[in-house]
Amino acid sequence: MMKKVLMLAAKANMIQQFNHRNIKILQNLGYEVHVATNMVDFGSMSAEENERFKQWMNDNKVVAHQVDFERRMGSLKGNIRSIKQLRQIFKMNDFAFIHVHSPLGSILGRFVAKQFKVPTIYTAHGFHFFKGGPKNGWLVFYPLEWAFSFITDTLITINDEDFALAQKHMHAKNIVKINGIGVDVEKAWCVTDEEKAEARKKIREELNIPNDAFVISSVGELSYRKNHKLVLQALKKLSSQEIKQIYYVVAGTGENRRALSQYAESFNFSDNLKLLGYRSDIHEINFASDVFVFPSFQEGLGIAGLDATVDGTYILGATRRGISDYIVAGVNGEIFNPNDPMQLKSLIASLLKTNISIQKYQFLSKFDKKNVDKKMIDIYKYISS
Repeated sequence: MMKKVLMLAAKANMIQQFNHRNIKILQNLGYEVHVATNMVDFGSMSAEENERFKQWMNDNKVVAHQVDFERRMGSLKGNIRSIKQLRQIFKMNDFAFIHVHSPLGSILGRFVAKQFKVPTIYTAHGFHFFKGGPKNGWLVFYPLEWAFSFITDTLITINDEDFALAQKHMHAKNIVKINGIGVDVEKAWCVTDEEKAEARKKIREELNIPNDAFVISSVGELSYRKNHKLVLQALKKLSSQEIKQIYYVVAGTGENRRALSQYAESFNFSDNLKLLGYRSDIHEINFASDVFVFPSFQEGLGIAGLDATVDGTYILGATRRGISDYIVAGVNGEIFNPNDPMQLKSLIASLLKTNISIQKYQFLSKFDKKNVDKKMIDIYKYISS
């Protein structure tokens, strides 16, 4: 009889965006893979992407379970309902182990797994407590993560700061670090200059951006955490001569769309702000950009910025773990305080006068998805041994 394993996250976007390859790895190791998540309130992706995800699971023989996880840390009533649904799934299936993600999903999943004596792997996609982070992260999430680490078999961290903290303070039986979910470094480095030039021309024509304009791009949910407003605040401080040659392109959906548009309008930048919504051609947008700005307050290991620098786009990134992990100052980019628009303004003004050119830096090869997948295979084999 085929062994079963459960992949669990509170929202479907966590599985869709970060775990396709993990599911295929588990299947190749001989497991029947089950997924428990909320596919109704599915998180930060479009409804179309959610439908594609459900179809992908069906096509790849993944057994899907709807669990009505609530947002953030949920309510007492909602969490009790989710626990009951999880218990029913566990009663119907004899899992070899489970792999949990997201704070709420990982806590409720580990709680139920402990009752059924099922081993757990937990991937922390960036602890909610970190250097420079808000105090409530340390007051709320640190005690929870510390307590639940005692019932965690393998804790996976995805950046240097979290790994060091976990080794010092957490009590999982096995603590490891992987370099995020991995990106296709090899493929990115095979793209020719001609192909990049063609993509640059195509995207700029589509967005009605002049070929000689200076294009800044960002990728991410339009939310407070992603901090896109800081870029507009920095641009507002530039001279009128400088700002008229700049376009700011943002790929992502979210509740702050209107607020960002209104702020751009306040300094006559509306025509030069391009809020693109969800895009599937992020690499082409990177090729069309002169610089990528990643101003986020909090990341696990920010894939958007990693993709940009691997694509050969100069990156300005916030001084936060999960972003600074792959930026070498003065080489492939610079880092800045995500609360300081003047510092970012100075960096942008300097780049306007610079002929930006970056290369294929070998230190980025450790983030290649093949290296990450090898580590995940070892982790899955270890917990089942």
